[in-house]
Amino acid sequence: MTDAGLLAEEESLFDLLPVGVALVERGSIARCNRTLEQMLGYMPGELAGKPFAALADSDALEGEVELRRKDGSRLWCRLSSRAAQTCTLVAFADVTEEIKKLRLAVDAADLYYWEWDAATDRMHWSRNPEVLPALAGGTAQTWSEYAQMVHPDDRERYLATGRGAVARGVPFDIEYRVATADGRLVWFGLRGVPMFDPAGKVYRMVGVSQDVTARKRREDAVRFLAYHDSLTGLPNRRLLDDRLKQAVHLAQRRDRKVAAMLIDLDNFKQVNDSFGHRAGDAVLKEVAQRLAACVRRADTLARHGGDEFVVVISEVNAEADCQIVADKILHALAAEFHVDGRALALGASIGVSLYPTDAGDGDALLRNADAAMYRAKQLGRNQYRFYGR
Repeated sequence: MTDAGLLAEEESLFDLLPVGVALVERGSIARCNRTLEQMLGYMPGELAGKPFAALADSDALEGEVELRRKDGSRLWCRLSSRAAQTCTLVAFADVTEEIKKLRLAVDAADLYYWEWDAATDRMHWSRNPEVLPALAGGTAQTWSEYAQMVHPDDRERYLATGRGAVARGVPFDIEYRVATADGRLVWFGLRGVPMFDPAGKVYRMVGVSQDVTARKRREDAVRFLAYHDSLTGLPNRRLLDDRLKQAVHLAQRRDRKVAAMLIDLDNFKQVNDSFGHRAGDAVLKEVAQRLAACVRRADTLARHGGDEFVVVISEVNAEADCQIVADKILHALAAEFHVDGRALALGASIGVSLYPTDAGDGDALLRNADAAMYRAKQLGRNQYRFYGR
């Protein structure tokens, strides 16, 4: 067979390849097979000399790239390339149907598929996240614009995470909040995966986002119950211990005093015995509300268990500060409680212990406050006593 015959046979095999193939020289298509021309809707020879950038938004020759057909429509191709001496051989496999199925699966899973292009800073979404006001009516924007929608408390972390992933070329996960048009805060969980050009540089990031607000609320509820009393909503013993340790630590650093006041209701047993535990729970809720009105926001009011409550007063200047709070509490609890149409008088006995005068740590403070409270009961109830006085 002559050289011309061999060349013709090579050309024929080149055109019969099931994937598109092109030789790219200096950013332009020097030669391509008929398969690629048909994929992109071009007549024979029309692609020769055309810049590769005219076909794609990116000049990447590896990975999944969205290409423009001659008529303006688009298709997705998986590109693989092999560098030669004077050109790069690029193979194009049409994966449009795969991408469509993937996006359908993403939509079915209530996820939002997105892509970010490094050259243009543009983000493209598979569908419009309706909760995002800036995307209403459209699915494209710059990453910088999207970042402005992120809650100010989360924005710097969000930007740093994304920039770090691009710089290091690694996948990333993050959860953050955005504000909706009606003022609600919505939590999003986002995962991004980098895509690299032949030089190993990130040219695109693809990923999925999901509204995780319901899950975050459940987590917050579980976390709240772990540290708060389920009946009154006040801090429980676990959180009380932590707050007390913090207060003592700060008092040590600042050479200040801390007071622990243990409050035990007088005559509460008769409520449960006479009216039942449901009525007792209602009384405890009202007690918590009355006590909350007697303390500062900087102080800690906790339910210690049963009908006992604890107040931690930070940065006490003198015993007189504690006396003022104790008098307010006794006055607040002296008012009648109404249960099933009947008026009840309860009152309380209060024990007070001071750091560092009476104890050197939080546990000792509570023990001494408890001892002072029992002394108050012994002396006739409905009063307060300081430890050791």
